[in-house]
Amino acid sequence: MPQVEQSIKVAKRGTAEMMSKCVERGMLLDKNEDGIDGLVKGLFLITEGELSAAALVGMGDPAIPALRRVLLEGMPSTVYLPRQRVTRVLGELGAFSVLSEYLQREKSIADPELRLAEEAVENTAARELGRSRSEEAFKTLIAVAAKRRLSGAIESLAQFRRQEAAPLLVAALESDFCRSAAVDGIRLVRDAATPYLIESIRSPEPSHTAETQTSLRRRRAALCPIAEQAIDRNLWPSLEFLLHDNDEWLQSLAAEIAFNLHHLDSAIRILLKHLTSDDWLLVDEVSRFLGQHLAEIRPLIDRELSITVVPHDGVLAKRTRLLRWILTFGEKHKGDDLHV
Repeated sequence: MPQVEQSIKVAKRGTAEMMSKCVERGMLLDKNEDGIDGLVKGLFLITEGELSAAALVGMGDPAIPALRRVLLEGMPSTVYLPRQRVTRVLGELGAFSVLSEYLQREKSIADPELRLAEEAVENTAARELGRSRSEEAFKTLIAVAAKRRLSGAIESLAQFRRQEAAPLLVAALESDFCRSAAVDGIRLVRDAATPYLIESIRSPEPSHTAETQTSLRRRRAALCPIAEQAIDRNLWPSLEFLLHDNDEWLQSLAAEIAFNLHHLDSAIRILLKHLTSDDWLLVDEVSRFLGQHLAEIRPLIDRELSITVVPHDGVLAKRTRLLRWILTFGEKHKGDDLHV
């Protein structure tokens, strides 16, 4: 929290300094239409852009019509920063109805570079709209997210902490651009999201035997919020099949859930098997989890160490080294509240 508070202080100080410059240069004196139009044009200049944005905020509501005109009637550009400034100023002025109108407008942009640039503007508009926390803003963001995977809309929806957003947050896990924000939002409405998460986990595309990487990333992301905390035992039958999934990460996460539900034999067997995986990130995750629960698995590790001394076997040698590391890690952090 101290870092966040410091960031806010810096931002406020920066805004105050910007406004002081506007006053010094007399940018707030001409509040007629020509003066406002001149400031709007300044948003598109490299050297004047941020200063013009601060001056327009200082102008207040009279600046909204000109900004609305630029946002709704202006042409998209691959240089999208000026249009992002327009959306930020509208957000600062509380012109959320304009942002809502912009986001709900159908946009037909054939050029892929222009379309990607305008999407950056839409993301900024969605983030600004989310600041209002109003019912109207929530409905707009729901409508936008239902049509498209827009990261700004997903981020804003997450901040509402509304159960109604759960299906859309889970659906957004399929997007590489939205996944991180969607997971954060799901954590805030975990109970409401759980049925949709399980449905997503149980739906590899196009099939279990020919699953795409996108589908695999979605299913992994869907399982993480479930694995992070204790779950209802009644959910386990819906997830138990993951112990035999083709993906090592899904198997390991499912094994951690099983371990916490005291299905120790099957869980430990799978986790120990993955100590010899070629994926070192997975090996690290499994090793730390086992080290955190050393008290429960110590007898099994001692037994494994007594029977795995086989000369010239690289796989078993690696496994043995990791088992010894787990013992060291567990003893070192005995009693610590570790989150693995």
